[in-house]
Amino acid sequence: MKDTTEFADILARFKGLADGRREWEAHWEELAQVMLPRRAGFTSEPTPGARQNETIFDGTPMLARRGLAAAIDGMLKPKTSRWFHVRTEDEALNERDEVRAWLDRVEERLFAAIYNPRARFIQRSGEVDDDLVTFGTGVLFIGESHAYDRLCFRSSHLRDAFIAENGDGEVDTIFLRLRLTARQAAQRYGADALGAKTREALARGRPDEKFVFLQVVQPRTERDPAKADSRNLPFASLVIDVASEHRVGESGFHEFPFAVPRWDTASGETYGRSPGMIALPDANTLQQMGKTILVAGHKAVDPPLIQVNDAVIGTARTFPGGVSYVDAQALRDLGGIRPIAPLETGGNIPLGREMQADTRAQIEAAFFKNVFNLPVDGPQMTATEVLERRDEFLRTVGPVVGRLETDYIGVIPQRAFMIMLRAHAFGPPPPSLAGGRVRFVVSSAIEQARRQIEAAGAARAMELLAPFLAAKPELMDNFDGDAIARDVPEIFGLPRRWLRAQGAVDALRLSRLQGQQAMDLLHGMGKAAEIGAHLTRAVPAGQT
Repeated sequence: MKDTTEFADILARFKGLADGRREWEAHWEELAQVMLPRRAGFTSEPTPGARQNETIFDGTPMLARRGLAAAIDGMLKPKTSRWFHVRTEDEALNERDEVRAWLDRVEERLFAAIYNPRARFIQRSGEVDDDLVTFGTGVLFIGESHAYDRLCFRSSHLRDAFIAENGDGEVDTIFLRLRLTARQAAQRYGADALGAKTREALARGRPDEKFVFLQVVQPRTERDPAKADSRNLPFASLVIDVASEHRVGESGFHEFPFAVPRWDTASGETYGRSPGMIALPDANTLQQMGKTILVAGHKAVDPPLIQVNDAVIGTARTFPGGVSYVDAQALRDLGGIRPIAPLETGGNIPLGREMQADTRAQIEAAFFKNVFNLPVDGPQMTATEVLERRDEFLRTVGPVVGRLETDYIGVIPQRAFMIMLRAHAFGPPPPSLAGGRVRFVVSSAIEQARRQIEAAGAARAMELLAPFLAAKPELMDNFDGDAIARDVPEIFGLPRRWLRAQGAVDALRLSRLQGQQAMDLLHGMGKAAEIGAHLTRAVPAGQT
């Protein structure tokens, strides 16, 4: 490594990134307390096994957060449907039979590798979804297992992940703070590579003593592209044993190995802002309301008592079946007034519940519950109403989903593809693809909804043109029917293997045309023979 990545410079840069986000950490801690308690610990070291929900009196914020995270998973990366497609940059190549067959094989193997249970994509991406909707930023590592036999996905706690952008506003640098025991570090990096203090803990029988390690992944400014070793790859990866001030090891990556989705970003800010931040004031208010209503309900069910002085002999027994004795003279003096009575506090629980319901609705709106519950189809809705509802839904969630398609789910298949391509997992590409480039087309539920609206618009256009087409059928020459037919399966999420290759379609049409021409020829010959026979019968015998 050169001067810019020397040990002291790296620690100085890390300190600058850590100092620059102190305000974020206080904000994230407050969010975690009411929405995602298991991710708390930004401002203090959490105690393992400690209760994390003691201050929560209403679970609405957690439920709303969970609902939005589940909706993001279902919209962007559903396991039940193919949410990405592989295409070549050259559109003409996509229609070649051998290219299409190879791309289909790539899609199938890539999808199977991503959803391999041992890759743990579903679990790790789910954790990122929770972080994304709560804190506004998530971190997902996309790499290989230690055995190099499968893909491996890992999520990082935002508490220990520090990011930096390049000049184009893309995250290309990340610092990860790792808390490992001496034994774990030796297993991961090798005992000989560790710093002096960590090796000493191993030697003195303290294998479970924890140490902080720092991993930085950043672009390599100086390298020799002709060399294929890890120290000349485009992205450098350096691990430091912080306590021992020791460089553990250095390697690299061909591509930036992290997807760092951000819900929304403001100018000048590196970390994202989230729906949770919008809901936080109401979430805090709701906890106070919950506590107040809980106390009010307790008072209403088991009210405090008011007791006349010296009227009760001993202590009032308020438990079930308890008998309290009162002084008879005191009863006469009180004139029939009860010596023990519930204290009326004047609490209005129905009003509190009404205010609570309003606040819950505000929180659910911040997490888009009203949008995701918007009916987009129904037995009483006309086709126009269905389109309008879908269009309203897309206008609301489209901008956010568009960013996530680019920075999140668009990154995953690209990185996974390159890993598997270098491992020769797809077989050799066809010769026509030599030197070509592939691209990944996101086909999430939102993208499909967009295209279905377009398809429905085309159907409405045909309805509008129907009277004109009846009078002038050649108007259909303005439309490319083949292009429409070949786009429809992808629009509605049908398997591509259901669609014949363009070459097979051309051959089928040619065969049909040749068959028709042969039939026309035979029909013509039959007509000619019939005409000849008719003429023969019409000419008198002996005349020519």
